[in-house]
Amino acid sequence: MQETDSYKTIKTTSEGDYRERGSKFLSVLFPCTDDESYKEQLKRIKKAHPSARHFCFASVIGVKEQEHRSSDDGEPSGTAGLPILNQILSAGITNAAIVVVRYFGGTKLGKPGLIHAYKESARLALEESKTVIIPITARLSVEFGYDDTGTITRLVEQFPDSEIIDRLFEVRCTIVFTVPKSQVDNGLHLFDHLPNVEIKAI
Repeated sequence: MQETDSYKTIKTTSEGDYRERGSKFLSVLFPCTDDESYKEQLKRIKKAHPSARHFCFASVIGVKEQEHRSSDDGEPSGTAGLPILNQILSAGITNAAIVVVRYFGGTKLGKPGLIHAYKESARLALEESKTVIIPITARLSVEFGYDDTGTITRLVEQFPDSEIIDRLFEVRCTIVFTVPKSQVDNGLHLFDHLPNVEIKAI
């Protein structure tokens, strides 16, 4: 599988409000990187809507390997969590979750109506969101003699999208720098033509 150098996620919480035959579907989209952050946000949402009937949700967490979760929370199977999840996946974002709060309006919507309502509610929250592209990098550490400082520094700075994050200058010097994840192998061979230079991924 080809490495990717970035992923798309959301910056802040956003909300949507969808109405259908008296029922209210209030969606909350928020950043979510683990179960704890999801549970904490869900607790806040439930506290803010004590009289709501359902709190259906979906989440996509992870970068290289994604974990997908969804819950119908008492709605008919497949009518809530999955439509919400599909909207997140369609948006191409990760490390995000959507909770849709439903206030029952007295009229049953049927399975097709529920699927549409939860899908639309999730879409409205996504529509209001602000996305951000996060670079995926790896750290490399290169150790070299002091006399090679200029050469090493120049090669690192010329490497595409690299960034020096630490320097130590002694008899044996060290520079720690980041490179795009997909360029790790090239970075590890950056100094092959120089003697007495050691580099490793950290």
